[in-house]
Amino acid sequence: MIDRRAPNDKLLAHDASLIEDAAGGPVDVGIVLGSGLSSALRDSFTHTSIAYDTMLGMPVASLRGHAGEALVGTIAGKRVIAFAGRVHLYQGFSPVQVTVNVRLAAAAGAKLVIITNAAGGLNPDYKSGDIMLIRDHINLTGRNPLIGWPHENPFLDMSDAYSARLRTMVKSAAKPQTRLVEGVYAGLQGPSYETAAEVEYLRRIGADAVGMSTVLETIFARFIGLGVIGLSLITNVAGAANTSHSDVTAVGHDRGPALASLITDVLAKL
Repeated sequence: MIDRRAPNDKLLAHDASLIEDAAGGPVDVGIVLGSGLSSALRDSFTHTSIAYDTMLGMPVASLRGHAGEALVGTIAGKRVIAFAGRVHLYQGFSPVQVTVNVRLAAAAGAKLVIITNAAGGLNPDYKSGDIMLIRDHINLTGRNPLIGWPHENPFLDMSDAYSARLRTMVKSAAKPQTRLVEGVYAGLQGPSYETAAEVEYLRRIGADAVGMSTVLETIFARFIGLGVIGLSLITNVAGAANTSHSDVTAVGHDRGPALASLITDVLAKL
């Protein structure tokens, strides 16, 4: 019986070997795809699909908009592992489980992860469909994947979590029509959307967009030495009436090709 609650290095090494076999060697980049974004990237390159439930270390959960499979192939000459779907704290998963994707990407050889999400826009200048390049984040989940992690030095400098060098490269790769903005992402636990008072609070503390993922993945990615590019697809205006998961995934499907195109352009720059 596989215990997916506590994925260990042995299980992840097994999964990493599957990925490397499918990729034809160690991967260069890991990609995490947020709500409604999987289909666009899936359609943009030739790949091998590995279902999460056939892997030993990947946590599995059913959530509309998150496919639950790893897409392994080559984009712009780079071997990639794209995680089509992720698990979340609000589903009852632990920080260790939420960050398995970046651990597995690293085990398969990746030195860089591109972490995407669907987010609510807080900055009044943002519009639905914009892509926000994450400059920094605010972790408001109350959780951290390094708590209790068996390491003699769990302390991590997060002053340059999303490096200026990588952000400059993304901006130089983006086409003029991409509608790319840059800002600060606030990560909350969810699953409820924000109240009007919470939206005002988030604006006051400097957040430009808000979502329910990414921050823990970034923390652990940086801890194990991976470079991080964070991209938020602004799918709705936070605090708007009647925000629903269906609305979020619909915008994800509509604007997903633009995000997939940006990822391809970034990989070509590497």
